[in-house]
Amino acid sequence: MASTKFGSARTPAVSLGLPVFNGGRMLVQAIESILAQTWGDFELIISDNASTDDTAERVRDYAERDRRIRFFRQTHNIGSGNNWSFVARQARGEWFKWFSANDDYAPTLVQDCLEPLRSDSSVVLCYGRTQFIDLEGKRLDVYAGDFDALSSDPVERYRIVRERLHLGTPVQAGVIRLDALRRCGYLGNYRDSDRVLTAGLALAGKFLLLPQVLFYRRWHPSVASALRGPLEVQRLYHPNAMRAPFLMNLPRQIGQIEVAMRTPLGLRAKARAIGAVVRYTDWRRKLLSQFARGSTHHAAGR
Repeated sequence: MASTKFGSARTPAVSLGLPVFNGGRMLVQAIESILAQTWGDFELIISDNASTDDTAERVRDYAERDRRIRFFRQTHNIGSGNNWSFVARQARGEWFKWFSANDDYAPTLVQDCLEPLRSDSSVVLCYGRTQFIDLEGKRLDVYAGDFDALSSDPVERYRIVRERLHLGTPVQAGVIRLDALRRCGYLGNYRDSDRVLTAGLALAGKFLLLPQVLFYRRWHPSVASALRGPLEVQRLYHPNAMRAPFLMNLPRQIGQIEVAMRTPLGLRAKARAIGAVVRYTDWRRKLLSQFARGSTHHAAGR
């Protein structure tokens, strides 16, 4: 259950979503970078996931001054994936962009990404290059793993995502067609659900990568889940978790099948997509590996 106290009833062209939990000092910088976007026709949907710091007070201060902000505060921690999906479900624009309180963004990000989306209906996601930054904002390396997927064959685009996606930068950095995001079912409340969503979006349409850096991703264990241990990550989704799940990758594997089934393809293309899900997942190796890890953890705990 969430409540909202601020926001305009006007329908914007673009919806920007900012899910946050204990945003701290970086939250203000993130909001400032959003409000400084050169494309001004947007709504900013902020969902505070029952923070225990002064996040709510900081957001209310901005919401009182800028009617483009719609503020929701969850009554309890609903899990990171659910909170990210919550802001997307509230969206009213034709396009949607997720923002994170931990990262920074070029002021032209929304405008640059909207141009290809508006001119080519086959593109469902457009994003710029990613550059890492440290906790103080110092710029580090430009990420070499960003990619596009421009094939007219959805299964070929799916193959590209499964082979080349290592960090969830397309979903985190990109502007997305909201109707495609809805068809794919947003994000699950489990580790790597962004990978599942990215694969589903690739089945729905093309990805276009712009040459310029538009997304500055903060890279430190305190803010980057890719650098955290399994239990720490599990608690992002289930705050009261006492141990990492026994079959950690199983929700992701199930999600890959579900997102392929949701994609509005013909029967033949959907069958090819399901075949690709199985082909790009070594079920036996992954399940045996997880079983071995789980057995080791259980043995150590006895």
